Amino acid sequence: MEFIPTVNEAAEFLEISNDFTNPKEVIREAISNCFDAGAKNIKIEIYVDRSRGMDELVINIEDDGEGMNEEQLKAFFGLGYSTRIAVDERGFKVSPSIGEKGHGTKVYFNSRRIDVKTCKNNQYLEAYMDSPRQTLRREELPKVIYESKEFRDQQQGSSITIFGYNSNIQAGFSQDEIKDYIHWFTKFGSPELEVGKETYKDMKVQLKGLGAKEFEKLDFGHKFAEVNSDIRALKGKDKISPLDYYVAKWEFRDAQVIGKPGCTIDFVFYIEGDKAKREYNRMIHEKWQAWKPGEYDVGDRYGLWLCKDHIPIQHESEWNKWVAERSEWTKYHAFVNCQDFKLTANRGDLENTPPDLLEAVGKTVKDLFNNKIKSTREFQKYREELVTEQVERTAQQEESDFDRRRRETLTKNATEIDGITLLEPRQEGGVFSLFLQLKTIKPELFDFKVIDYDTSLGYDLLVTKDTALDLSQASMKFAEMKYELKRSFNHSFGKLWVIICWDCKLANDDEVLDIVGEKRNMKITSKDSSIPGSYKKYMLVSNTSPHNIEVFVLKEYLKDKLSLDFRPRGMH
Repeated sequence: MEFIPTVNEAAEFLEISNDFTNPKEVIREAISNCFDAGAKNIKIEIYVDRSRGMDELVINIEDDGEGMNEEQLKAFFGLGYSTRIAVDERGFKVSPSIGEKGHGTKVYFNSRRIDVKTCKNNQYLEAYMDSPRQTLRREELPKVIYESKEFRDQQQGSSITIFGYNSNIQAGFSQDEIKDYIHWFTKFGSPELEVGKETYKDMKVQLKGLGAKEFEKLDFGHKFAEVNSDIRALKGKDKISPLDYYVAKWEFRDAQVIGKPGCTIDFVFYIEGDKAKREYNRMIHEKWQAWKPGEYDVGDRYGLWLCKDHIPIQHESEWNKWVAERSEWTKYHAFVNCQDFKLTANRGDLENTPPDLLEAVGKTVKDLFNNKIKSTREFQKYREELVTEQVERTAQQEESDFDRRRRETLTKNATEIDGITLLEPRQEGGVFSLFLQLKTIKPELFDFKVIDYDTSLGYDLLVTKDTALDLSQASMKFAEMKYELKRSFNHSFGKLWVIICWDCKLANDDEVLDIVGEKRNMKITSKDSSIPGSYKKYMLVSNTSPHNIEVFVLKEYLKDKLSLDFRPRGMH
């Protein structure tokens, strides 16, 4: 007996249609189809239709490519078919076209309806698919209804309209966000012009995203800053940080991959200063400003991208190391394209690429960077200025820090005891310093002895109250420093005797919780002026443990015990 394995076609279609993690990938796939069709002009309109009594997201893509015949129309809606062959600049057959597996257009199925109008060789076809998303969820295959007509004067090309896309979620489809996506993650935003590949240089996209009042014409190619590597001239623009505007470029076309005969890469490498980037890229978030939809940090977008079909696919730390340390990634704006990379079905990553190929590409990129880029005058001048700038910035920062610290010192609260100045702490480290001074000047001020201290990890002090005994026999417990004591405590109460803090943010009977969940209540006893040496006591008490934890609130304890009052310098 024998049988042929079968496929649950509806489930497969549904899984693939949901396999695209970014809804904007519908734009990437639509543009790739236009390229495969040989289009010169693409028109994309995204709008909200309210004619059905609801806000429906509609995406329309038109192109003047070769159009589709009946076979190609079936392949467009089908899965695993490819009817187009990619050619190089000389017209010779090369690797399969961008949409080689037929998976890309399945992202369209995440919609209420798909309309297609296409004309090829005077044959005009109209087709539609109703409720693809709902039908697939019922584990049924949606039907395509189409008709063919003869049109002598019909313009060749295709128009695809997707109704109710992505459950009508409008986020991410504004004009600026789609424009940015097109220039970064689609074939239309390819960096190939930078290596002299000009097949598509005259292509145009007209775009009208959500919120736009009219169509905006986009030119083909990824956007880079204009080269400007004259540091002397840039210092006229910014004397302190000229490298913020520094831009240099290196490009390598069809570079042979080390150890892989017949395999080549295109490598585009830019150094772009931060302000140079921002002059052409409005989507980089400005510090201290409110975030706008679609904005991103420089580190999220810049560095080294690996590409296929000159479309950026992945941007990983492992590959950035081919050209930089982590601190330098964002200064670089670079792309490596290899047509031998193998992508997953949704074109989202390079996981299908053999590791040895990635390793070979990495060696090639490192070799080009180390021997063809770093040795150039432009790069050397950049690194020299970078070192100088960092030294100057460090010196300026130190000078600024000195002025700040000086101003703060003059206004800082202080007091004196036995001719020694004590400073009011501003953080936990200051509490520790103040305590050590007090323990040295007035050892009787605290009824315990410090055995050891370590402020790097765990409790700060190991102490004993058995001062008359040998250490090997003395009982020991911990003491902890805090700037302010609050309701949560980041140690356990189990072996804690004392807490020393500057201030306490707790009221009488307030509950304090340690890291293991033990609860204690704050008990505050006011100073009794009739008793010599009396002071306001703070005690963490437990209903289950016999020992209480005393809290020395130095701000009040020193005033009660020593009449010390911290005031601005010059007022003593």
